[in-house]
Amino acid sequence: MADYYNTGLGIFKRLIKASAKVVSLAVFAVQLRARDLIWTLINLVARNRPAGGVIPPGYPGHGGDWPKYIAPNLESDTRSPCPGLNNLANHGILPRNGKHLTYRQMAHTIQHAYNLSPTLAERLTAAAKQIDQGRGWIDLHDLNALNVIQHDASFTRHDIAFCPDQSSPDRDLVERLLAHASNGHSLSLADIAYYSGLRRAESKHSNGEYSLAHSFRHKYFGSGNGALISAVFGGDVKDLRVWLGEERFPAGWEPKNREALGYTIVQSQASTLLIEFSIDEEQQLRRGDELSSPAKLHE
Repeated sequence: MADYYNTGLGIFKRLIKASAKVVSLAVFAVQLRARDLIWTLINLVARNRPAGGVIPPGYPGHGGDWPKYIAPNLESDTRSPCPGLNNLANHGILPRNGKHLTYRQMAHTIQHAYNLSPTLAERLTAAAKQIDQGRGWIDLHDLNALNVIQHDASFTRHDIAFCPDQSSPDRDLVERLLAHASNGHSLSLADIAYYSGLRRAESKHSNGEYSLAHSFRHKYFGSGNGALISAVFGGDVKDLRVWLGEERFPAGWEPKNREALGYTIVQSQASTLLIEFSIDEEQQLRRGDELSSPAKLHE
């Protein structure tokens, strides 16, 4: 005989737990936005950080002085689809093995290495909480899960359907991205939007498991990566070749964004929306471009 009382009690407990989680997320989002708006307004009137001193004294990278780069041992170290985190681990700013990283640890390091506001750093790392299973920490390899940090039509990785291990960049894809700088020196927002449209079109064409077709959220996340490339690197091709392709910091490099309190969510969203709504997956291709499959790119 069914135990209706215990069944009903179990349903009630789950509803309460789910409701508490929703309320907690809503409170987090509201306070994060409120703090970010304050940081954004202060940035409007505060003096920018001086060139050569964007990263504060005492933090890795101050004055362009980065800790030693050591290429990861992929038999013992763990890496992710995120160049920003991989670079930090390769320089020992995050643990070099890429394991047992807490959200506070990740947010703190990306905030200071890339001159992000605390709010944007928190927002970028919060996405990983859906895969930590309540542990409070992750290994970088955990981020290989589809549509958490990793997403189809990436600038630096082939889709997970073709490349299950997303821990290393594909040099051909990186070079192809950088070749789309219209002036030959730096990627503009228009260049990034065009190349995003190209990558999405070819992923949709070649990948029967293409996951972005009905997911604005993950398209938006991909455009957000382009916005960060533009803000933090100024789209500089020379620096991005090292940072994206080798996953290390160029010698003497510091963030191009010099806001007093760091690049904020509001600033990031403005550029992200500009990129996303400029993307056309059916656009006329530039001279010399064609839709390529992973096999074609490696011919």
